[in-house]
Amino acid sequence: MTESVSNRIRAAYGVGDYAICLYWSGVSLYLLYFYTDIVGISPFAAGLIYGLGIMWDAFTDPFMGFLAERTRSRMGSYRPYIHYGSIPLALSFILLLWVPPFEGTFLIIFLLVVNLIHRTCFTIVSVPYSSLTARITDDSDERTILTSSRMLSAALGTFSISALGFPVVLYFGGGQESLGFIYLGILSGLIAICILKITVYVVEERKFRTKKEELPTFSEVAKSVSRNYPFWIVFSAIIILISTFLMFNNNLIYFTKYALELHEYQGQILGTLNGATLFAVPFWAYVALKIGKKNTWLVAMITLFIGFFIFYYYPIKDLNTLLYILAFIGFGNGATGVLFWSMLPDTIEYGEWKSGIRTESSLYGFMTFAQKGAIAIAVFILGIALTNIGFEPNQEQSEDTLKALKDLMSIIPLVGVCISFVLLYFYPIDKTLHEKLVRDIESRQVLNV
Repeated sequence: MTESVSNRIRAAYGVGDYAICLYWSGVSLYLLYFYTDIVGISPFAAGLIYGLGIMWDAFTDPFMGFLAERTRSRMGSYRPYIHYGSIPLALSFILLLWVPPFEGTFLIIFLLVVNLIHRTCFTIVSVPYSSLTARITDDSDERTILTSSRMLSAALGTFSISALGFPVVLYFGGGQESLGFIYLGILSGLIAICILKITVYVVEERKFRTKKEELPTFSEVAKSVSRNYPFWIVFSAIIILISTFLMFNNNLIYFTKYALELHEYQGQILGTLNGATLFAVPFWAYVALKIGKKNTWLVAMITLFIGFFIFYYYPIKDLNTLLYILAFIGFGNGATGVLFWSMLPDTIEYGEWKSGIRTESSLYGFMTFAQKGAIAIAVFILGIALTNIGFEPNQEQSEDTLKALKDLMSIIPLVGVCISFVLLYFYPIDKTLHEKLVRDIESRQVLNV
């Protein structure tokens, strides 16, 4: 059953997520802060623009997956989109971090349009990239290794943009953060373009399993996905975890700046959180190979629960205390990416075994649609919550506001971790079952020849 993938392919595919996460984590970490504290719009308006942008991203994902799966070219189905989409994506990211010379309603409309453009460019590149995993190999363990390479690069990309983001902004901005963000966009875009070219030219897609005209219709794909209950378990667990963890991640800059007055240490603080995630990825990948993906997920959720529990109850007064707690949370979070992106391809075989329909890119599109839709709603709610607790950008915050901010950052993620634990407890696919599914699918193909 072993289908070996060379280290060269593992590395070339994995490194692509470094580029993807420069954009994804750059937006996740900085865009809300950029809108409120640099552009100067209200938290409600910032949350609305952010939320509408990612909701648009969510709606375009399934259609991008459906289109990519039906693409036939010398480069394959997915790599052409990564190749031709990398430069527009970089340019849109630079434009996203530019402060336009507009005011009032026109400013809001401009920011929203730019956000939609960037999200469209991101979809064109990210959905085909994610779909490559299932096109490279069918072997479950190989997918864990392949995904570990990807998640290691993703964690490194997130660490880079988090640890170096504010230092770049402050250094090149010379005290003018708006100018510094432009430089951050330019550097990130150039690096991402070069890295994505490596993925395109080194990774090879396997031969098409079905002819284009034999692929299922969109309604057939939707019907197949709806009956794939292991997919829905993984899907629900990660959606809840991501959307609740967002309350912690997106508020960390505000908490550091206003509650602890440590704004000059933002690079070190964000770098510690995401650096711990980076170093934890190989550990969690090794554990998953030893005790299985499901059991590893349950252990990771217990770790995250302890981390958020400490953050909520322990009185954080200094930088070192904060860094220790963030390192623990980041360590637990290192498992989520590895496990989710290696479990998701396994559900593809379950769906094919169950319905006879194989949905690779379409399933990824459905997944990212719901994922980003949940994030959009969460960000919109966050914007309303920040407004309701009395948060005012670039002003001294009241004690009640700071307490409410910490509550948002810890209680909601704690609930999300608990729900995710319960859901994954019922996940049915292990290594033995997955190997059986692949054998059954191959047997059917032989009989149909």
